[in-house]
Amino acid sequence: MLMTAVPDMTRTDARAALDAARVVFSPDHAATAVVLWHAAQHLLQQLIARPELTGQALVGEVRRLGRLTLTDAHALVALAAWADRATGAASNEAERLIVREAWMALDHAASQPMTATATQAAPSPSVPGVVSAPDRLRAAPDDRSAPAPSSHRRRLVVGVLVLLLVVLGGGSWWWFAGRADRTLERGVEAYQRGAREVARMAFAESARLDPNDARPLVYLGRMSREDGDLARARRLLTTAVRVAPGSAIANRELAALMLADGQPEIARRFYVRALEIDPADRSAQGFLGCALAKLNRNDEARRWIARAGPGDWQRCAPFGEYEKGGN
Repeated sequence: MLMTAVPDMTRTDARAALDAARVVFSPDHAATAVVLWHAAQHLLQQLIARPELTGQALVGEVRRLGRLTLTDAHALVALAAWADRATGAASNEAERLIVREAWMALDHAASQPMTATATQAAPSPSVPGVVSAPDRLRAAPDDRSAPAPSSHRRRLVVGVLVLLLVVLGGGSWWWFAGRADRTLERGVEAYQRGAREVARMAFAESARLDPNDARPLVYLGRMSREDGDLARARRLLTTAVRVAPGSAIANRELAALMLADGQPEIARRFYVRALEIDPADRSAQGFLGCALAKLNRNDEARRWIARAGPGDWQRCAPFGEYEKGGN
């Protein structure tokens, strides 16, 4: 089988493609999901000089050539899946997070050298979950000569649609909510057995199905913290707290991140907030003691750690060496 080196994109083409994507992904642009995916796909095609590849095959090939990390590939998976089912711009925090993560992935891809060679006539490996976005950018046929429907017919159609929305709306909401919960449960089960990539995909899908549920964002943030990706963990957990400010777990996880990131004062504030919501949270009690110990407030630290009882927090100064920000 013939092996050929992948031709590098010219510097001018690289700058043009990246600049175009930057404009489309700007928050001020408010581009639709399909337009965002179209821009992302075009940039990826230019990066590897493979304009014939799209969707799953395209992301898989860019990943194989070393321009995308696995996390970056997942971010583009999320964008492609969103574009496949949505027609408008980002309308909630979960969708805005998809846009931000996808842009970071593209920016990273554009700055990375390729580390592999392309194989002619060889199928590209796929990234699970990527679905090619429908080509909604294609111009609609010119049917201006067709007779316009009467106003009566238009009112009838609108009335039927409104009635269907009223009748089906409640059932659809319950169906989507139930699907999100089932997907979240699958993610938790996979996380507990150590199948981290399966869990990550399930949590991402659950967050897309129910943007108002902070739980999948909390799990994604915790996994990013455990992987050492504190910047991504902070974005996810900050979003979780914004979505559910009354969630003790979301506040506690953000506190754990801040403690792991060497910011004990901010950690202390979020642990206090978590305990205001759930005073019986032993983990928040114990690691609040850790945050206080880091601030040299040792008497308070001892009291909170003693109140929490046995746990990992007992390794914190002044009782021992602090190792982890949470459980």
